[in-house]
Amino acid sequence: MRAGRVSLAVVAAALSALLAASASPPQDKPAPDKPAPEKPATPQAPVVHCGFCSHIGLIPCPEHPKAEMPFERSVLYCSTIADCAVCGGTGFVDCTHCENPDVTTALARKQAQIASFKSEAQKLDEQMGKPMRMVFTDHFVLVWEIEQLKVDKRMLQQHELMHLYAQRLETLFGDFLAALQANPREFSKRTQVFVWWIPSDHVTCGQKFCDSSGGRGVKLLGARSVYSVCGNKQNFTGDEALHRNIVHSVAHLLLAHENPSFWIGNLKGGWADEGVAHWFENKYFGVCDNYCYEEQNTEYDFKGGTWKPVVRKMVAMGDLPPVSTVLDINTDQLTLPMHAVSFSYVDYLLQLDGKKFNALIKQLKLKVPTRDAMKKVFDFTPFEFEEKWKAWVLETYPVR
Repeated sequence: MRAGRVSLAVVAAALSALLAASASPPQDKPAPDKPAPEKPATPQAPVVHCGFCSHIGLIPCPEHPKAEMPFERSVLYCSTIADCAVCGGTGFVDCTHCENPDVTTALARKQAQIASFKSEAQKLDEQMGKPMRMVFTDHFVLVWEIEQLKVDKRMLQQHELMHLYAQRLETLFGDFLAALQANPREFSKRTQVFVWWIPSDHVTCGQKFCDSSGGRGVKLLGARSVYSVCGNKQNFTGDEALHRNIVHSVAHLLLAHENPSFWIGNLKGGWADEGVAHWFENKYFGVCDNYCYEEQNTEYDFKGGTWKPVVRKMVAMGDLPPVSTVLDINTDQLTLPMHAVSFSYVDYLLQLDGKKFNALIKQLKLKVPTRDAMKKVFDFTPFEFEEKWKAWVLETYPVR
């Protein structure tokens, strides 16, 4: 089939992703105790001279909108194009006007991988009892059932939204690894995130994938890592509020899923469980507004979600929850002021040493009390920790 010239940058980027993916297929269950195998060398495409494909050997599949082809470069599988008989779900086809054996082989390998992911997607559909629109990335399965949403003053449709949020999830994963200096091979399975518009779909998903239901969001934390959320306008004002909720909730999932896979929120590690989730909210948005707490009277204003000035005022006034209490209760026992200081505890420990903080988390997963884990990893008692933390807050947090 003849085709017009296409953007060299677009096709070159697609080729690079295609060859890399075909050279090293993703592993769903990497062994955390074994070193990663050496990746085969990425095959080098021979130099060809072809005006139809800009010398690449591939052209965008004519069955799909050309503007949407860049979406597919960063995912392993997309249900939107998976059934295409022309490109086999890759979004690209071999250029018939030139010969490029490496590219042709890589394209066939990519199609075979997509067939495997398609089988996995069908199993999820069967479990839900209906077909779902989804993408697979290196570390996530994202089901996206919202038709449109305004993002930065532009109304995006379902396909682009799904890819945008998939990219955001991978960004969060990368930032999680960086902050806690974690090894990606410590995550044995892809985290599943389901975003619904219809409340009944969310309820059904919670029952079938999370073993529970209720509220606007439901999590399954630990060895199986799942989040279902109803993202309609009754629950969220728009893209930023939904994005913030997903960041908060998926941070919980990643913390619990990292080997050894346990949820510390019911092991008296609520301060770290919530603190990490709030820390990522604050990192991206400067606001923390996703939490569960007991309503209580307080002279401090938490409503805006900008917590650093509030925490600083609490420290300056000497009006703080007892550190011995905060470090020894479950997530569902935290009050609002405890949520705020938990965020700040994590903020302080991460800036000290993310790798040590991660080691502390692993101790909590082994049911070591925080006071003992803190002494073992950071070599200070809770009292010493509190004094150092308060001095740091007064020195670094803004007054307003």
